[in-house]
Amino acid sequence: MAVAALLLSARSFAGVVYAARTTGEGGKGAEMQSSTVRAWVSEGNAKVLFEASENPMTESGSYLITRDGGQTIYMVNPEDKTYAKWDLEAMLQFASGAMKMVNLKISDPKVEKLGERPGEPVIGVPTTYYKFRTSYGMQMKFFGMSQSNTIVQDEEIWAAPSLLDAGFGIWLRKSPPKTGDDQFDALMKTEMQKMNGFPLKRVTVTTTTDKKGKSETTRTTMEVTEMQMTPIPDSTFEIPAGYTETQLLPTGEGEEGGQGSDNPLAGLFGKKKKTS
Repeated sequence: MAVAALLLSARSFAGVVYAARTTGEGGKGAEMQSSTVRAWVSEGNAKVLFEASENPMTESGSYLITRDGGQTIYMVNPEDKTYAKWDLEAMLQFASGAMKMVNLKISDPKVEKLGERPGEPVIGVPTTYYKFRTSYGMQMKFFGMSQSNTIVQDEEIWAAPSLLDAGFGIWLRKSPPKTGDDQFDALMKTEMQKMNGFPLKRVTVTTTTDKKGKSETTRTTMEVTEMQMTPIPDSTFEIPAGYTETQLLPTGEGEEGGQGSDNPLAGLFGKKKKTS
């Protein structure tokens, strides 16, 4: 109740600190979704520390940082003293190239809002409950082999209308990552932006059915477990001096380009550049 009162009151504090846990189960690679993060948010500034993570792209101890509400995001690795621009558009272009290689096509995309009502409080914070269903077909061909799947994704979301700072969006996202299909991405963004506030809890159940009728279901749950309002030093959102800049996408620079074997993104980094 104290958290809810603070969030609903005038903004007398400089920021919000929260912890969130994500778990994945069922299906191949579902465990890679599992993580525990701690985040600091102040208006458009945000830092998301991966306290524990099963995904090599978000190694434990590394963190995301932004100072402009997520328009520009950096991944910082304190162990290697490196940082790299977390460029979602560039990643999308890279993924789109891979999609073209396997002739991946998305068909019959559909996004439906199935429900909206007052939701149960999460960590004492009032929420609005939303339910969405996303469905589409996915076909790909590679070296004479073809695969066709139907995907149905059901999402239950408990969003806090009182959370408005843009910095929340780098982790408590409204819309899912882009697929590379412009029509589908625009459709999902249009529907998800109808959500008021940012999610405090999200349960996603994805069922993939192949052309033989065989189905596989994965379940991912993200939930904020702690939240408090507190002054946050501006230095929290700064990249430490002396860290080396790298790139997240391949540049063909090889080992001299920063592809150290001890780097969690080995093989993806490009040329390094040291900060002043």
